[in-house]
Amino acid sequence: MSPKILFFILASIAVILGIMLYRILTPAQEEYKEKRVCIYAGEGAVLAGDVEKALKKLGIPYYKVDENFIKSGKLLNYCTVLIVPGGYTAKYVSALGKDGFEKIREFIAKGGGYIGICAGAYIAAKTVEVQGRPEGLGIINITNIRVSGHGLVNITIVNPDHPIAKNLPAKIEIWYQNGPHMKPGEGVEVIAVYDDGTAAIVAAKYGNGTVIIFSPHPEGSTWGNIDPEKVGTLKLLENAINYTLNRC
Repeated sequence: MSPKILFFILASIAVILGIMLYRILTPAQEEYKEKRVCIYAGEGAVLAGDVEKALKKLGIPYYKVDENFIKSGKLLNYCTVLIVPGGYTAKYVSALGKDGFEKIREFIAKGGGYIGICAGAYIAAKTVEVQGRPEGLGIINITNIRVSGHGLVNITIVNPDHPIAKNLPAKIEIWYQNGPHMKPGEGVEVIAVYDDGTAAIVAAKYGNGTVIIFSPHPEGSTWGNIDPEKVGTLKLLENAINYTLNRC
């Protein structure tokens, strides 16, 4: 059977299951064969494409999922790690709703991984910092401070021995786009901080799963013309994915 025919068959099955397959694994990607990286690309996820581009650069295959897939309870069967990218926080809250949030919590508690970036960081807290301050996922003990602005900013690695900081310099310039400045509570590991001392990257356990939160964007920015390879932040995302997969 030719690779094209095989891909068509697999893609058709993926559509039936409500997921979208990026590409068939190559021999170099065998380590990801049994562990699936999923990207939330549903309502409000306007920056999911930047994460897709980053994963393509890293050679990591992925699946795109939406709010209906999540609310149907399929995360547990088809995903190992869920990446929730930057986007419109309020739309995430309304699209996923209480049912979607509960399915995400269940997925993580039973051993899944969660990587939240920007809007994915806002919804991870107990309270979401949008109008009405609705209930969030509550999967990590952080208080988010809403901050506006965009551009390259400096962060400092304060936990250089953490696997997410592996092979990275102490000071990193990274794309920022309205992400929260975080105040960590008990049980939260701070990996990097902003110049004002608030947390930029944090990690924690939730049940049997792992939660990694990025306020800034390790995947770079198409809109900001930021190549994560050139600024050196792609390694952060790669480390976070591998760290999470290895703990699942």
